[in-house]
Amino acid sequence: MIGHSDVRTYIASGNVLFDSKERSGAKLDAALEHAIEKAFALPVRVVVRSGAEIQRIVEQLPEAWIGAADVRVTVAFLLRGADARTIARGLKPKDGIDELVTAPGALLFATRRDALTRTGLKLVGTPVYKQMTLRNLNTTLKLAELVRPTP
Repeated sequence: MIGHSDVRTYIASGNVLFDSKERSGAKLDAALEHAIEKAFALPVRVVVRSGAEIQRIVEQLPEAWIGAADVRVTVAFLLRGADARTIARGLKPKDGIDELVTAPGALLFATRRDALTRTGLKLVGTPVYKQMTLRNLNTTLKLAELVRPTP
């Protein structure tokens, strides 16, 4: 994979884990976007996060959300340059239905399962949706586990 090592995927939703000597996220984003477009003639945006960045995002998840059966938790990993606080100010979470937390490079939100159709955080089809990739809580926690440094 264009010079990276230990390349592996996690479930069929575009999660690719790899090691790289490149430390610039912006350079990795650009190189991967170029490689995908060259290989598949398909322009796609890529969101690269280091293991440390994923760990910091997961640390911002409210403990009450972890394992809570009554909420659906989503993590929106933002494209480089998109500001979580700015995006959050433009969203309209509904009191008693939605909770929204920002983290560097991500939006974290929980919606009551019994009120999913009434959420104020309908992102699909909006301009801001093009600035992110969404993962559910279980996928995010598993990715954090897979990139956690071994002691």
